[in-house]
Amino acid sequence: MEEDGPKKEIPSGGAKSAMDRLEKHAEDRMHSGSSVDGIGAGRSSLQRFAGMGFEFLAVILVFGLIGQWLDKKFQWHGIATVIAISVAAIGDLYLQIKILLKTDHKETKISRPDQDGDE
Repeated sequence: MEEDGPKKEIPSGGAKSAMDRLEKHAEDRMHSGSSVDGIGAGRSSLQRFAGMGFEFLAVILVFGLIGQWLDKKFQWHGIATVIAISVAAIGDLYLQIKILLKTDHKETKISRPDQDGDE
């Protein structure tokens, strides 16, 4: 048996699969918008946070429109819209918090590299 790295051969579905996809998306976003030292590549904090706000708004809008379409198609009287917007808000907040925590963790490691259990 070779153990070169983590292999995910277990078929996943449902909430576990969704969380795995969110985790992968957060990792991809962290790597695509960062420089070698882990801090945003030439982007100011204002630009990063404005981008996060616009992304949040876009996700809410798209999921809201999908929810409205489902409500009209199946005559659910707004239930799909509320559920879709709730899922979008929770998922996007989770993703953005995860990205911010990883960014903060990387910046903390850069500013205090000698803090590995020393107290």
